[in-house]
Amino acid sequence: MDYDSLLELVKKRRSIRKLKSDPIPDEYVDKIIEVARWAPSGANSQPWQFIVIKKKELKDKIIELINEHNRLGNKMEDAREPELRFIPSPSGWAHAPVFILVVGDPRTKEAYPLNTTLMRGKETFISSLASAFLYMTLAVSTLGLGGQWVSAIGVPYVQSLTKSLLGIPREMEIYDMLAVAYPDMEPRPRIVRSRDELVHHDYYDRAKYPSDQQVKDFIVALLNWKKQK
Repeated sequence: MDYDSLLELVKKRRSIRKLKSDPIPDEYVDKIIEVARWAPSGANSQPWQFIVIKKKELKDKIIELINEHNRLGNKMEDAREPELRFIPSPSGWAHAPVFILVVGDPRTKEAYPLNTTLMRGKETFISSLASAFLYMTLAVSTLGLGGQWVSAIGVPYVQSLTKSLLGIPREMEIYDMLAVAYPDMEPRPRIVRSRDELVHHDYYDRAKYPSDQQVKDFIVALLNWKKQK
């Protein structure tokens, strides 16, 4: 793959908030996971395992758990400044025929140098799982599919009950879930920060350090973008 093709792929990769319920081929799921298992990881520890969920009764229970959590989270937003209140995402992911859970094995942190294990073991573990998840989303895009990142699966309430539901060992950690389906929408262009404001050369350019107000304005702009349907 040349650079232009790579850039086009990462621009194309999007979270799709409206998904079709039509089944997708098993070979597509296999291809998504095949890409993910080649992701980089700390000390090549490969901490990931993948749980592919297709049974309706299991998906329905996970949807119920996440909706219960989200109802409380939405109430919490009332405690924030109005312009900073998070806008709940549409639950179109619930229609996806396939959920893929990325589950991590913390014991693989023993592969790291001892200093890394003691000082940054958790961060390296999470970064490794994030790499696999990112590779999954890129694979989804190449297959003409849509995917939505369902991060609520990892909160303690949802995670503990999902582990019980699926028989996941207590020692394992659910990192995140990707709902995969054919897309039922064409996403709008994203808001992407300019390269000039992000890049420094040799030393940090203090002139590019954003003020608190500039950070807030950017967040408000993102939230306003989400409001536009």
